[in-house]
Amino acid sequence: MWKFSRKSYSNAIVITTDQWKEVSQRLNNKIKGTFFEKWVKYWKQLAGDYKDVALNLKTEMQQKRLKSALYLSGISLLSYCATHNPDLITFRAKYVESANELALINPNAANPMAINHLKYIENCYNSNRIRYINLGILSIVWVDEFSEDCDTYECKCSYLQVPYRRFGERILDVGFLNTWWVISRRMLDYDINF
Repeated sequence: MWKFSRKSYSNAIVITTDQWKEVSQRLNNKIKGTFFEKWVKYWKQLAGDYKDVALNLKTEMQQKRLKSALYLSGISLLSYCATHNPDLITFRAKYVESANELALINPNAANPMAINHLKYIENCYNSNRIRYINLGILSIVWVDEFSEDCDTYECKCSYLQVPYRRFGERILDVGFLNTWWVISRRMLDYDINF
C-alpha cells in the first residue's frame, strides 16, 4: 500500500519551462518525417482554423447584433422543434388514448369520421403497413401498400411502387411539437354525431 506524506511531496522532481522546451524539441526531432508528424500538423491546422472562425464569428456578432439575434433565435427554434419531435411510440399512445375516449361514449353519439379514422389506423396496424419517417423537426406516419413481411413480386418490383407524387395521399399523420395533428383534429368533436 502506498503512503503519501508531505515528505514524499517535497522530494518530487520539479520540471522547469526550459526542461519542458528541451523535451518538446527532442520529441519533435524524433517524429520528424513520420506519419505522426503529418497527423499532428493536420490537427494543429484544423484547430487554428476553428479558432479563426470563432474569433471572426465573435467580431461579426458584435458588429451585426440584429442579424446574430435572428440567427440565434432561428437555431434555438429549430433545436427546440428537434427535441420535441414525436416518435412512433407517441403516435401509438395517442391512437390508444383516442380509441379509449371513443369507447366511452355511445356509438350512436360518436362522430362517424372519428370512428372510421381510428378503424383505418387499427387495420393498418394489424396488417403491419404503418411506416414512420423522422425529418428532424417533424415526423410523418404514412401507410405502405404492403407489410414488411410480404415477399411477393409486386412489393419488390421498383416499377410497381407508388410514385412520389402520390405520397401525400398515403400520409396518415404529421407530428410536430409533441403533437400528432391529424388524429388530434379528427378527435376534436368525436362525441358529436352530425
